[in-house]
Amino acid sequence: MVNDPYILVEDEETLSALLEDLSHYEMAAVDTEADSMYHYNVRLCLVQITIGEHHYIVDPFAPIDIRPIFQTKAMNTLIFHGADYDLRMLWHTFRFSPKHIFDTMIAAKFLGEEGLGYASLVKKYFGVELPKDNQKSDWTTRPLPPDMCEYAIHDTFFLHELCARLGEQLQAQGKFQWMIESCNDLILRATQVKEEVDPWRVSGSFRLPPKALNILKQVWLWRENEAEKLDRPPYKVFGTELMLAIVRSASYSFPKLCENSLPKLPRNFTGERRSDFLQMLQNAMQIPESEWPEMQHKAPPPLTSPDGELIDTLKIWRNERAAELNLDESMLANRAQLIALASPIGSTWDDRYEAAHFLHWQRSIWNGILHTKLTATEEIL
Repeated sequence: MVNDPYILVEDEETLSALLEDLSHYEMAAVDTEADSMYHYNVRLCLVQITIGEHHYIVDPFAPIDIRPIFQTKAMNTLIFHGADYDLRMLWHTFRFSPKHIFDTMIAAKFLGEEGLGYASLVKKYFGVELPKDNQKSDWTTRPLPPDMCEYAIHDTFFLHELCARLGEQLQAQGKFQWMIESCNDLILRATQVKEEVDPWRVSGSFRLPPKALNILKQVWLWRENEAEKLDRPPYKVFGTELMLAIVRSASYSFPKLCENSLPKLPRNFTGERRSDFLQMLQNAMQIPESEWPEMQHKAPPPLTSPDGELIDTLKIWRNERAAELNLDESMLANRAQLIALASPIGSTWDDRYEAAHFLHWQRSIWNGILHTKLTATEEIL
Protein backbone atom coordinates (compact mmCIF):
# COMPACT_ATOMS: atom_id res chain seq x y z
CA MET A 1 0.00 0.00 0.00
CA VAL A 2 1.34 3.42 -0.96
CA ASN A 3 1.35 5.98 1.85
CA ASP A 4 3.63 8.68 0.50
CA PRO A 5 3.02 12.21 1.79
CA TYR A 6 1.16 14.76 -0.28
CA ILE A 7 1.04 18.54 -0.26
CA LEU A 8 -2.40 20.09 0.01
CA VAL A 9 -2.40 23.34 -1.97
CA GLU A 10 -4.80 25.62 -0.10
CA ASP A 11 -2.74 28.74 0.68
CA GLU A 12 -0.19 31.03 -0.95
CA GLU A 13 2.80 29.18 0.53
CA THR A 14 1.87 25.76 -0.87
CA LEU A 15 0.77 27.33 -4.16
CA SER A 16 4.18 28.97 -4.51
CA ALA A 17 5.90 25.62 -3.92
CA LEU A 18 3.80 23.99 -6.64
CA LEU A 19 4.44 26.84 -9.10
CA GLU A 20 8.16 26.51 -8.45
CA ASP A 21 8.09 22.79 -9.20
CA LEU A 22 5.98 23.29 -12.32
CA SER A 23 8.46 25.82 -13.66
CA HIS A 24 11.37 23.34 -13.57
CA TYR A 25 9.83 20.28 -15.22
CA GLU A 26 8.68 19.50 -18.76
CA MET A 27 5.74 17.25 -17.84
CA ALA A 28 3.27 16.61 -15.03
CA ALA A 29 0.83 13.80 -14.16
CA VAL A 30 -2.67 15.11 -13.57
CA ASP A 31 -6.09 13.88 -12.48
CA THR A 32 -9.25 15.66 -11.34
CA GLU A 33 -12.21 15.01 -9.07
CA ALA A 34 -15.69 16.48 -9.56
CA ASP A 35 -18.98 16.29 -7.68
CA SER A 36 -21.55 15.07 -10.22
CA MET A 37 -23.01 12.53 -7.77
CA TYR A 38 -23.90 14.95 -4.99
CA HIS A 39 -24.71 18.43 -6.28
CA TYR A 40 -26.79 20.15 -8.95
CA ASN A 41 -23.98 22.11 -10.58
CA VAL A 42 -21.01 19.94 -11.44
CA ARG A 43 -17.85 21.56 -10.10
CA LEU A 44 -14.17 20.78 -10.29
CA CYS A 45 -13.28 19.88 -6.70
CA LEU A 46 -9.65 18.73 -6.83
CA VAL A 47 -6.71 18.80 -9.21
CA GLN A 48 -4.10 16.19 -8.37
CA ILE A 49 -0.60 16.83 -9.72
CA THR A 50 2.44 14.60 -9.39
CA ILE A 51 5.71 16.16 -10.51
CA GLY A 52 9.21 15.07 -9.62
CA GLU A 53 9.10 13.55 -6.15
CA HIS A 54 6.17 15.67 -5.01
CA HIS A 55 2.46 14.89 -4.97
CA TYR A 56 0.12 17.89 -4.84
CA ILE A 57 -3.61 18.10 -4.24
CA VAL A 58 -4.89 21.48 -5.40
CA ASP A 59 -8.08 22.73 -3.77
CA PRO A 60 -10.02 24.96 -6.21
CA PHE A 61 -12.30 25.98 -3.34
CA ALA A 62 -9.43 27.50 -1.33
CA PRO A 63 -9.20 31.33 -1.12
CA ILE A 64 -6.31 31.49 -3.60
CA ASP A 65 -6.05 32.10 -7.35
CA ILE A 66 -4.85 28.81 -8.84
CA ARG A 67 -5.00 29.95 -12.47
CA PRO A 68 -1.22 30.63 -12.65
CA ILE A 69 -0.76 26.86 -12.41
CA PHE A 70 -2.06 26.50 -15.95
CA GLN A 71 0.47 28.97 -17.33
CA THR A 72 3.53 26.99 -16.22
CA LYS A 73 5.90 25.00 -18.41
CA ALA A 74 5.08 21.57 -17.03
CA MET A 75 1.34 21.98 -17.68
CA ASN A 76 1.94 22.10 -21.43
CA THR A 77 2.50 18.34 -21.49
CA LEU A 78 0.38 16.18 -19.20
CA ILE A 79 -0.05 12.51 -18.38
CA PHE A 80 -3.63 11.34 -17.73
CA HIS A 81 -5.50 8.09 -17.49
CA GLY A 82 -8.82 8.38 -19.32
CA ALA A 83 -8.30 12.05 -20.11
CA ASP A 84 -11.61 12.88 -21.77
CA TYR A 85 -13.57 13.94 -18.67
CA ASP A 86 -10.58 15.65 -17.05
CA LEU A 87 -9.88 17.69 -20.18
CA ARG A 88 -13.51 18.77 -20.43
CA MET A 89 -13.64 19.79 -16.77
CA LEU A 90 -10.41 21.79 -17.02
CA TRP A 91 -11.63 23.51 -20.18
CA HIS A 92 -15.07 24.23 -18.71
CA THR A 93 -13.66 25.57 -15.42
CA PHE A 94 -10.48 27.37 -16.47
CA ARG A 95 -10.56 27.42 -20.28
CA PHE A 96 -7.32 25.50 -20.02
CA SER A 97 -6.18 22.94 -22.57
CA PRO A 98 -2.70 21.39 -22.60
CA LYS A 99 -0.64 21.32 -25.78
CA HIS A 100 0.24 17.63 -25.48
CA ILE A 101 -1.00 14.67 -23.45
CA PHE A 102 -0.09 11.02 -22.91
CA ASP A 103 -3.25 9.10 -22.04
CA THR A 104 -2.31 5.79 -20.45
CA MET A 105 -5.76 4.35 -21.21
CA ILE A 106 -5.36 5.04 -24.92
CA ALA A 107 -1.84 3.61 -24.72
CA ALA A 108 -3.22 0.46 -23.07
CA LYS A 109 -5.75 0.05 -25.90
CA PHE A 110 -3.00 0.28 -28.49
CA LEU A 111 -1.08 -2.40 -26.58
CA GLY A 112 -4.06 -4.74 -26.36
CA GLU A 113 -4.13 -4.75 -22.56
CA GLU A 114 -6.96 -6.85 -21.13
CA GLY A 115 -7.50 -4.56 -18.15
CA LEU A 116 -7.82 -0.94 -19.27
CA GLY A 117 -8.70 0.57 -15.89
CA TYR A 118 -6.06 2.48 -13.95
CA ALA A 119 -6.30 0.08 -10.99
CA SER A 120 -5.83 -2.93 -13.28
CA LEU A 121 -2.74 -1.44 -14.90
CA VAL A 122 -1.23 -0.44 -11.55
CA LYS A 123 -1.76 -3.96 -10.25
CA LYS A 124 -0.20 -5.51 -13.36
CA TYR A 125 2.85 -3.25 -13.61
CA PHE A 126 3.50 -2.42 -9.94
CA GLY A 127 1.78 -5.20 -7.99
CA VAL A 128 -0.19 -2.66 -5.95
CA GLU A 129 -3.89 -2.94 -5.05
CA LEU A 130 -5.37 0.55 -5.08
CA PRO A 131 -8.03 1.42 -2.47
CA LYS A 132 -11.65 1.69 -3.56
CA ASP A 133 -13.17 3.10 -0.38
CA ASN A 134 -13.56 6.67 -1.67
CA GLN A 135 -14.63 6.01 -5.26
CA LYS A 136 -18.03 7.57 -4.59
CA SER A 137 -17.02 10.22 -2.08
CA ASP A 138 -18.41 13.74 -2.02
CA TRP A 139 -15.36 15.71 -3.12
CA THR A 140 -16.88 19.00 -1.97
CA THR A 141 -16.35 17.90 1.65
CA ARG A 142 -14.22 20.45 3.51
CA PRO A 143 -11.93 20.14 5.32
CA LEU A 144 -10.70 17.27 3.16
CA PRO A 145 -10.31 14.10 5.26
CA PRO A 146 -6.81 12.52 5.06
CA ASP A 147 -8.16 9.22 3.71
CA MET A 148 -9.81 11.03 0.78
CA CYS A 149 -6.57 12.89 0.05
CA GLU A 150 -4.57 9.66 0.14
CA TYR A 151 -7.08 8.03 -2.22
CA ALA A 152 -6.97 11.01 -4.59
CA ILE A 153 -3.19 11.16 -4.86
CA HIS A 154 -2.97 7.50 -5.88
CA ASP A 155 -4.58 8.51 -9.19
CA THR A 156 -1.38 10.32 -10.22
CA PHE A 157 1.22 8.55 -8.08
CA PHE A 158 2.02 5.86 -10.69
CA LEU A 159 1.33 7.81 -13.88
CA HIS A 160 4.90 8.91 -14.68
CA GLU A 161 6.30 5.40 -14.42
CA LEU A 162 3.26 3.88 -16.16
CA CYS A 163 3.70 6.37 -19.00
CA ALA A 164 7.35 5.37 -19.34
CA ARG A 165 6.63 1.62 -19.41
CA LEU A 166 3.73 1.86 -21.84
CA GLY A 167 5.61 4.37 -23.97
CA GLU A 168 8.57 1.99 -24.35
CA GLN A 169 6.24 -0.74 -25.59
CA LEU A 170 4.52 1.61 -28.00
CA GLN A 171 7.89 2.67 -29.41
CA ALA A 172 9.00 -0.95 -29.76
CA GLN A 173 5.78 -1.85 -31.60
CA GLY A 174 5.81 1.23 -33.83
CA LYS A 175 2.58 2.58 -32.35
CA PHE A 176 3.81 5.64 -30.47
CA GLN A 177 2.82 8.15 -33.14
CA TRP A 178 -0.62 6.52 -33.42
CA MET A 179 -1.14 7.16 -29.74
CA ILE A 180 0.06 10.77 -30.01
CA GLU A 181 -2.32 11.48 -32.91
CA SER A 182 -5.22 9.96 -30.98
CA CYS A 183 -4.36 12.05 -27.91
CA ASN A 184 -4.16 15.23 -30.00
CA ASP A 185 -7.62 14.47 -31.36
CA LEU A 186 -8.89 14.03 -27.80
CA ILE A 187 -7.50 17.44 -26.80
CA LEU A 188 -9.31 19.05 -29.74
CA ARG A 189 -12.64 17.37 -29.05
CA ALA A 190 -12.57 18.34 -25.36
CA THR A 191 -12.86 22.01 -26.32
CA GLN A 192 -15.79 21.42 -28.68
CA VAL A 193 -18.60 20.61 -26.25
CA LYS A 194 -21.98 21.22 -27.86
CA GLU A 195 -24.98 22.44 -25.91
CA GLU A 196 -28.15 20.38 -26.22
CA VAL A 197 -30.95 22.26 -27.98
CA ASP A 198 -33.79 20.60 -26.05
CA PRO A 199 -32.25 18.83 -23.03
CA TRP A 200 -35.73 17.90 -21.77
CA ARG A 201 -36.11 15.48 -24.71
CA VAL A 202 -34.82 12.58 -22.64
CA SER A 203 -34.00 9.12 -23.90
CA GLY A 204 -37.25 7.24 -24.54
CA SER A 205 -39.29 10.32 -25.51
CA PHE A 206 -38.71 10.24 -29.26
CA ARG A 207 -42.11 8.80 -30.19
CA LEU A 208 -44.19 10.79 -27.68
CA PRO A 209 -46.92 12.92 -29.27
CA PRO A 210 -47.01 16.72 -28.72
CA LYS A 211 -49.50 16.40 -25.85
CA ALA A 212 -47.14 14.16 -23.92
CA LEU A 213 -44.08 16.20 -24.92
CA ASN A 214 -45.70 19.27 -23.39
CA ILE A 215 -46.16 17.46 -20.09
CA LEU A 216 -42.66 16.00 -20.27
CA LYS A 217 -41.13 19.43 -20.72
CA GLN A 218 -42.94 20.82 -17.69
CA VAL A 219 -42.09 17.79 -15.53
CA TRP A 220 -38.44 18.06 -16.59
CA LEU A 221 -38.34 21.79 -15.77
CA TRP A 222 -39.94 21.14 -12.38
CA ARG A 223 -37.34 18.44 -11.63
CA GLU A 224 -34.52 20.81 -12.63
CA ASN A 225 -35.84 23.56 -10.36
CA GLU A 226 -36.29 21.11 -7.49
CA ALA A 227 -32.80 19.69 -7.98
CA GLU A 228 -31.26 23.16 -8.01
CA LYS A 229 -33.19 24.13 -4.88
CA LEU A 230 -32.07 20.96 -3.09
CA ASP A 231 -28.56 21.14 -4.61
CA ARG A 232 -28.83 17.56 -5.80
CA PRO A 233 -28.34 15.90 -9.19
CA PRO A 234 -31.72 15.80 -11.02
CA TYR A 235 -31.74 12.00 -11.14
CA LYS A 236 -31.83 11.98 -7.33
CA VAL A 237 -35.16 13.86 -7.40
CA PHE A 238 -36.55 11.10 -9.61
CA GLY A 239 -35.18 9.11 -12.50
CA THR A 240 -35.97 9.23 -16.19
CA GLU A 241 -38.07 6.05 -16.16
CA LEU A 242 -40.36 7.42 -13.45
CA MET A 243 -40.58 10.75 -15.29
CA LEU A 244 -41.74 9.03 -18.46
CA ALA A 245 -44.21 6.90 -16.50
CA ILE A 246 -45.68 10.08 -14.96
CA VAL A 247 -45.97 11.64 -18.42
CA ARG A 248 -47.73 8.59 -19.87
CA SER A 249 -50.16 8.44 -16.96
CA ALA A 250 -50.99 12.15 -17.18
CA SER A 251 -51.42 11.85 -20.94
CA TYR A 252 -53.96 9.04 -20.54
CA SER A 253 -56.13 11.07 -18.17
CA PHE A 254 -55.74 14.32 -20.15
CA PRO A 255 -57.30 16.91 -19.96
CA LYS A 256 -57.88 16.09 -16.29
CA LEU A 257 -55.30 14.94 -13.79
CA CYS A 258 -56.16 11.63 -12.13
CA GLU A 259 -53.91 11.55 -9.11
CA ASN A 260 -54.74 7.93 -8.28
CA SER A 261 -53.50 6.75 -11.69
CA LEU A 262 -50.06 8.28 -11.28
CA PRO A 263 -47.19 5.88 -10.60
CA LYS A 264 -45.87 5.71 -7.07
CA LEU A 265 -43.95 8.90 -6.35
CA PRO A 266 -40.79 9.02 -4.20
CA ARG A 267 -41.31 8.77 -0.44
CA ASN A 268 -40.24 12.36 0.13
CA PHE A 269 -43.04 13.67 -2.11
CA THR A 270 -45.20 14.75 0.80
CA GLY A 271 -46.87 17.93 1.98
CA GLU A 272 -45.94 21.07 0.07
CA ARG A 273 -43.65 19.27 -2.36
CA ARG A 274 -46.38 16.87 -3.45
CA SER A 275 -48.91 19.69 -3.75
CA ASP A 276 -46.49 21.76 -5.81
CA PHE A 277 -45.77 18.82 -8.09
CA LEU A 278 -49.45 18.06 -8.69
CA GLN A 279 -50.19 21.73 -9.32
CA MET A 280 -47.44 21.76 -11.93
CA LEU A 281 -49.11 18.82 -13.72
CA GLN A 282 -52.48 20.60 -13.58
CA ASN A 283 -50.92 23.73 -15.05
CA ALA A 284 -49.18 21.72 -17.77
CA MET A 285 -52.54 20.42 -18.94
CA GLN A 286 -53.83 23.98 -19.29
CA ILE A 287 -51.10 25.04 -21.72
CA PRO A 288 -52.78 25.67 -25.10
CA GLU A 289 -52.09 23.21 -27.89
CA SER A 290 -50.52 25.97 -29.98
CA GLU A 291 -47.63 26.08 -27.47
CA TRP A 292 -46.99 22.35 -27.33
CA PRO A 293 -43.56 21.19 -28.56
CA GLU A 294 -43.45 19.48 -31.91
CA MET A 295 -42.37 15.91 -32.38
CA GLN A 296 -38.87 15.46 -33.62
CA HIS A 297 -38.83 14.13 -37.12
CA LYS A 298 -36.42 11.44 -38.06
CA ALA A 299 -33.77 12.43 -40.53
CA PRO A 300 -34.71 11.20 -43.99
CA PRO A 301 -33.12 7.86 -44.77
CA PRO A 302 -30.11 8.02 -47.05
CA LEU A 303 -30.79 7.42 -50.73
CA THR A 304 -28.65 4.34 -50.44
CA SER A 305 -28.23 2.40 -47.19
CA PRO A 306 -25.07 0.82 -45.83
CA ASP A 307 -24.36 -2.62 -47.19
CA GLY A 308 -25.02 -5.04 -44.32
CA GLU A 309 -22.87 -7.80 -45.78
CA LEU A 310 -20.05 -5.34 -46.32
CA ILE A 311 -20.27 -4.22 -42.69
CA ASP A 312 -19.86 -7.83 -41.57
CA THR A 313 -16.94 -8.33 -43.95
CA LEU A 314 -15.20 -5.14 -42.84
CA LYS A 315 -15.68 -6.18 -39.22
CA ILE A 316 -13.98 -9.52 -39.88
CA TRP A 317 -11.10 -7.79 -41.64
CA ARG A 318 -10.81 -5.25 -38.81
CA ASN A 319 -10.73 -7.94 -36.15
CA GLU A 320 -8.10 -9.95 -38.01
CA ARG A 321 -5.81 -6.92 -38.40
CA ALA A 322 -6.37 -5.80 -34.80
CA ALA A 323 -5.36 -9.25 -33.59
CA GLU A 324 -2.21 -9.09 -35.74
CA LEU A 325 -1.38 -5.68 -34.31
CA ASN A 326 -2.36 -6.70 -30.76
CA LEU A 327 -4.64 -3.71 -30.16
CA ASP A 328 -8.21 -3.06 -29.13
CA GLU A 329 -10.49 -3.70 -32.15
CA SER A 330 -12.48 -0.50 -31.64
CA MET A 331 -9.32 1.53 -32.15
CA LEU A 332 -9.27 0.53 -35.84
CA ALA A 333 -12.96 1.31 -36.33
CA ASN A 334 -15.97 1.42 -34.02
CA ARG A 335 -19.48 0.43 -35.12
CA ALA A 336 -20.36 3.88 -36.45
CA GLN A 337 -17.13 4.01 -38.45
CA LEU A 338 -17.76 0.59 -39.96
CA ILE A 339 -21.18 1.80 -41.09
CA ALA A 340 -19.59 4.87 -42.67
CA LEU A 341 -17.11 2.65 -44.52
CA ALA A 342 -19.97 0.49 -45.81
CA SER A 343 -22.02 3.46 -47.02
CA PRO A 344 -21.70 4.48 -50.69
CA ILE A 345 -20.54 8.02 -49.88
CA GLY A 346 -18.63 9.65 -52.71
CA SER A 347 -16.57 7.70 -55.19
CA THR A 348 -13.39 6.89 -53.27
CA TRP A 349 -12.33 5.26 -50.04
CA ASP A 350 -10.92 8.61 -48.97
CA ASP A 351 -14.51 9.92 -49.02
CA ARG A 352 -15.53 7.09 -46.73
CA TYR A 353 -12.55 7.67 -44.45
CA GLU A 354 -13.61 11.30 -44.17
CA ALA A 355 -17.18 10.28 -43.27
CA ALA A 356 -15.78 7.91 -40.63
CA HIS A 357 -13.60 10.71 -39.18
CA PHE A 358 -10.54 8.53 -39.45
CA LEU A 359 -7.19 9.74 -38.19
CA HIS A 360 -4.13 9.41 -40.41
CA TRP A 361 -2.89 6.24 -38.73
CA GLN A 362 -6.31 4.60 -39.17
CA ARG A 363 -6.37 5.52 -42.86
CA SER A 364 -2.94 4.02 -43.33
CA ILE A 365 -3.90 0.70 -41.74
CA TRP A 366 -7.18 0.48 -43.66
CA ASN A 367 -5.36 1.19 -46.91
CA GLY A 368 -3.21 -1.81 -46.09
CA ILE A 369 -6.24 -3.95 -45.24
CA LEU A 370 -8.00 -3.08 -48.48
CA HIS A 371 -4.84 -3.55 -50.54
CA THR A 372 -4.47 -7.05 -49.09
CA LYS A 373 -8.13 -8.08 -49.27
CA LEU A 374 -9.19 -6.61 -52.58
CA THR A 375 -7.89 -7.33 -56.01
CA ALA A 376 -9.44 -4.03 -57.10
CA THR A 377 -11.05 -1.38 -54.91
CA GLU A 378 -13.93 -1.01 -57.38
CA GLU A 379 -15.09 -4.54 -56.61
CA ILE A 380 -16.49 -3.48 -53.27
CA LEU A 381 -17.80 -0.01 -54.14
